[in-house]
Amino acid sequence: MEKFKLVPVGVVRHLEEGTLLEIYPEFAEAIDGLNEGDRILLLLWFHESDNPERRKILKVHPRGDTQSPLRGVFATRSPVRPNPIAIYNVRIIKIKDAKIFINEIDTFDGTPVVDIKPFVKKLDCPEEI
Repeated sequence: MEKFKLVPVGVVRHLEEGTLLEIYPEFAEAIDGLNEGDRILLLLWFHESDNPERRKILKVHPRGDTQSPLRGVFATRSPVRPNPIAIYNVRIIKIKDAKIFINEIDTFDGTPVVDIKPFVKKLDCPEEI
């Protein structure tokens, strides 16, 4: 299997004033065009869930509820997966320098940001044909 490398563009920070994405200086120009109030798709690397044993787990109880039947991880939002990539749809509250303030998300402080994409309703919520 061919390997490839993901380069973090920043990290999630949980501060008293709220949750923010601290974008690394070398990627700061990539923020241009994002605005307060915009919705974005945030892709993160769940580094706290990343180890060889957890990557091999292919079935989980949804939301950790052992009363629910086991399901394949691709049918869940579990952080335990072959590649612990998380996706969030969040609103930009404020942008200051290379910091994007967003609504609160359930991540660890320091979680790597893999990518940011604009939420485009036509593409991200296509109507049924």
